[in-house]
Amino acid sequence: MTIEWLLPDDLTAARAAREEVMAELRRLGLHEDLVDDVALVASELAANAIRHGAPPVVLRLMVIEDAVRVEVHDQGRDTDPAVREAADDAGSGRGLAMIDALARVHGWQRDQDGMSVWAELPLRGSPSP
Repeated sequence: MTIEWLLPDDLTAARAAREEVMAELRRLGLHEDLVDDVALVASELAANAIRHGAPPVVLRLMVIEDAVRVEVHDQGRDTDPAVREAADDAGSGRGLAMIDALARVHGWQRDQDGMSVWAELPLRGSPSP
């Protein structure tokens, strides 16, 4: 199963990504802890695409054999995504570190239309009540 959404071209993209992912994963009956983690990853990827990329920004959600994969594609980025160490008082710079902590695997790839950044979180737990 793959679902795709076109996100807004501004910082509301993070909220939109979070809301769409939460609604879909709850509809599927996945465990609430997983729903929360995937929604957080989706919002971080969307925010990074808006800050560092160029529209259009597309969110893809895939439930694969034993994981949920979330991917965000944007059309312009000159630098490769990298986990950085943010200063204690920095207001940003922790998103990919957080994704690194939550995902079993994550990465990025370029294509002729831009870049996709993705993360996979393992299916776990029982369905939510």
